[in-house]
Amino acid sequence: MIRHLTLVIGLVAFIAVPVAAQDAKLVQAGKRLYESKECAKCHLIAGKGNKISALDGVASKHSAAELKKWLTATAEMEAALDHKPKVKMSSKIGLMKLTDADVDALAAYLMTLK
Repeated sequence: MIRHLTLVIGLVAFIAVPVAAQDAKLVQAGKRLYESKECAKCHLIAGKGNKISALDGVASKHSAAELKKWLTATAEMEAALDHKPKVKMSSKIGLMKLTDADVDALAAYLMTLK
């Protein structure tokens, strides 16, 4: 029984470490994209950027799927808002030419903003 438990714990540790490292790399890639795509021109994180749209706490309000939808179907998400945004993200996001990997990385980074 103890050998079986040790084997299971070892297997879980083996699987968890690479996944956590992979997630950390994805988050870092998302942070770099946030900076390189100049998202701070319209968004604020931790007091840095434009106050038009603060992203602090965004992960407490939205799922990763919703955040990805903001990056891929921006006009649809804006249309569902109760209020009209001062600056429409849909007019900017198309110029960024985000790949699926970019969207995954940005969503991973935004999900750290609890």
